Amino acid sequence: MNSLIPRATEMSHLLLALAAGPGDTVIDATAGWGRDTCFLAALVGETGQVWSFDIQEQACLATEEALTAQGLSAQTRVICDDHAHIAAYDIPPAQAAVFNLGWLPGGDHRVVSGGAALIQAMEAVLDKMKSGAVIVVVAYPGHEAGAEESAALMKWLAKLPAARAQTMQITFPSRELAPQVIVIEKHR
Repeated sequence: MNSLIPRATEMSHLLLALAAGPGDTVIDATAGWGRDTCFLAALVGETGQVWSFDIQEQACLATEEALTAQGLSAQTRVICDDHAHIAAYDIPPAQAAVFNLGWLPGGDHRVVSGGAALIQAMEAVLDKMKSGAVIVVVAYPGHEAGAEESAALMKWLAKLPAARAQTMQITFPSRELAPQVIVIEKHR
């Protein structure tokens, strides 16, 4: 971190570190190049569990390579599947989850899950969370696919009952269409 104000992805890691720790089960719904998955695997340690998903085989392979290089494979399961299918997996109650939306940086920008798949995944992840658990979402409304995902997420959040979860949105108003960090805490 070069600034007192962290980038959106750095902010997501700060929040995840407050929510989860050694021995916890966590979910990375968008593995990408494996940065969030590796961060979570180190956070939960050898006694924890990370369930990492990505729709692209390239991302899954890169995540597995990063985990192996850092000695974090034992506590991590990388699944090459759309996060919309998370409900089909027998994931123990999780303490934290992360979604880093948009496309795979450096990958095919046409491959995105989209808003409907995102909401399906959000519902499934929220159902798999422990009471008091946290979901952190980094959304990118600055490009067409990201704007569609962000709009779907905001519409879903507006209808999310307060009895089910509380939410917070962190924005960076000095940058037009900057990434946003959304935090969802499952009701205790």
